[in-house]
Amino acid sequence: MAAGAIDPRLAAIAERVRHVVGPATASISASAAALAAAPNSQDVADEIARIGIAAGQLVEMVEGGAPALGDDGGIEAACSRLRHDLRTPLVALKGYGELVLEIAADEHLDGVTRELGRLLEGVAEVMVAIERALPAPSRAMAAEDHGEGLPPLHPSLRGRILIADDSQANRDILVQYLGREGHEVAAVADGLSALDLVMEQPFDLVLLDMIMPGMNGDEVLKAIKAEPRLRLLPVIMISALDAVDRIVHCIEAGAEDYLPKPFNRVLLRARIGACLEKKRLREIELAYLRAVESELTIAHEVQQSILPKGFPPHRALAGHGLMVPARDIGGDFYDFFVLDDDHIGIALGDVSGKGIPAAVYMAMVRTQLRATASFGLAPAECLARLNQHLAADNPSAMFVSLFFGIVDCVSGVVTYANGGHNPPILVRADGTTEWVPGTGDLLVGVLPDSDYHEAGLALAPGDALLVYSDGVVEAVGPADAVFGEARLASVLSGMADRSPAALADGVLAVVRNFEAGQPASDDLTCVAIRFLGAPTTATANSHQEAP
Repeated sequence: MAAGAIDPRLAAIAERVRHVVGPATASISASAAALAAAPNSQDVADEIARIGIAAGQLVEMVEGGAPALGDDGGIEAACSRLRHDLRTPLVALKGYGELVLEIAADEHLDGVTRELGRLLEGVAEVMVAIERALPAPSRAMAAEDHGEGLPPLHPSLRGRILIADDSQANRDILVQYLGREGHEVAAVADGLSALDLVMEQPFDLVLLDMIMPGMNGDEVLKAIKAEPRLRLLPVIMISALDAVDRIVHCIEAGAEDYLPKPFNRVLLRARIGACLEKKRLREIELAYLRAVESELTIAHEVQQSILPKGFPPHRALAGHGLMVPARDIGGDFYDFFVLDDDHIGIALGDVSGKGIPAAVYMAMVRTQLRATASFGLAPAECLARLNQHLAADNPSAMFVSLFFGIVDCVSGVVTYANGGHNPPILVRADGTTEWVPGTGDLLVGVLPDSDYHEAGLALAPGDALLVYSDGVVEAVGPADAVFGEARLASVLSGMADRSPAALADGVLAVVRNFEAGQPASDDLTCVAIRFLGAPTTATANSHQEAP
């Protein structure tokens, strides 16, 4: 094809546009001229002048415009661009027309109202003519309802909106439309300015034109969604292109919705309202979640404050406890308390369930156990009385596995009762380990009148005892492997010389390493004690004689 020659396919399309669309544009030109001469038109002179300019641009494009092949060389793409260009003045005509129609109705400018009706009918005819003249993969949305008589927006559906569109007419129309709806509106002409503004100021919604100089709308969308604090900011893409794949790409990238040009007033209002309502509900949800998180943080602090701050000081016995909940708050607890000068009670329980119900039940169990033990009762009797209290009125069918022991700090004998809890493990001074025999008794709180039994365990100087919850041995690692009792015994045999605090902390560290970053499946609780041996008579006398 010779240089400067026009592709015959494009020439044919241009001729078809002039033949099909041209007659329809003539009525728009006539309506624009009649509108300027209508009585009282000076009250909306600026808007009518813009209508006249848009009408002239449309006529000029139809008479002299021809599609140009782009880099892809495709006729369909050329038609799509021409369709976009022809719709640009139509957006201005429809937008300014509907805006002036609303003002004219409010001000009773009857002559202006009549001419605007003819103008908007002409816009609808041109839209249909464009679709007849230009082959399109999808039909453009026809100009529908003018939006007359719409009820006022609820205050909750009003917001601060940013408009980014390189067309001055589009920006003016949207600013006036949305301003009259009660929105606070800011408008910019390019993508970079939109991105700068949204980074600096708070907005409730962004309307992004897909085609803009410098930075396209989809690029701005990606930048917005890449910023963590803006990820939930709703974005609506606007375009006159029939690029379905590009629209889908924007939706997949995080856009809330899409609006075609020319703008349909009812559709525009509905989609903006839907986006603002979703944002409002999302903010309510986030505020609720923040309040819940705050309450859970406080509950966690309260629960931790219930647990002992330290082990009761004694020359013959050292101890340490820890409880790490799987969630903010847990159902495990541990306790140690002085019964008399040479007897210290130690307890560790695991309440059924998790979260707030388990935490409340845990606090009740701990309080009742302490109160029962304060009467000087043996461990089995304490569990029996506690069981009666818990099982008597238990509509939630909750229960607790509970180990309770009393350590004689002179002899090193631990007298204990075990209500369905994991067997503690004894770590001898030489590193050998032994599982502490159970008593074969039920969980506490399940059945009233259950019997509980006692057993005894003798600690030699240097021996340690670890009581733990099932969050230790049932911890899950990669490939669903379970930590297990054998691994716990192996780990403890290498920690025989450690202090109770180092022993408990060491178990926690080994379990967390085994989980390899996976979320904890259960609360993890440990109590470690070490018998230091009863003081000799000479040592005791020296303490008594000390000033």
